[in-house]
Amino acid sequence: MSFTSIDFRRTMGHFATGINVVTTVLDGTYYGITVNAFCSVSLEPPQALICIDKTTYTHEVLKKSKVFAVSMLSGEQQYLSERFAQHDSTGGKTFDDLNLRALETGSPVFEKALAYLDCKIVAEYEGGDHTIFLGEVLALGYSEAQNPAPLLYYCSEYRILDEK
Repeated sequence: MSFTSIDFRRTMGHFATGINVVTTVLDGTYYGITVNAFCSVSLEPPQALICIDKTTYTHEVLKKSKVFAVSMLSGEQQYLSERFAQHDSTGGKTFDDLNLRALETGSPVFEKALAYLDCKIVAEYEGGDHTIFLGEVLALGYSEAQNPAPLLYYCSEYRILDEK
């Protein structure tokens, strides 16, 4: 291998991704982390995956809770991405001032998210320094707004897709 992990990160930074906050609940406490490694896997049954760094606190909580929700952020929700990226949430005050609602699994989603999925974890796979959590979608929803502007991450910067 003639490149470093920094080279790989910079290269992957040229792939524009949506920004999401993954949340879960364990023993009545909410946890969350900003994630861009997220995608749909299957329509039948509906499945999605998230990739979580093994060194994060939320990683350990997800392994115990076996559930997660994904809030897909709008261009107006960069503050949520920054909040949950700055510190891997250990619950409590991180959620105190936010407009949330709990879904079928008990995991919270943000009221003004562009869309959301509520999932139960059906499989886990090793992926180097991350774990790939495969979730079966139990509930979902999306904004009825016309042409909502999603929050993106590209070349280490936030971007907002607001053109048709």
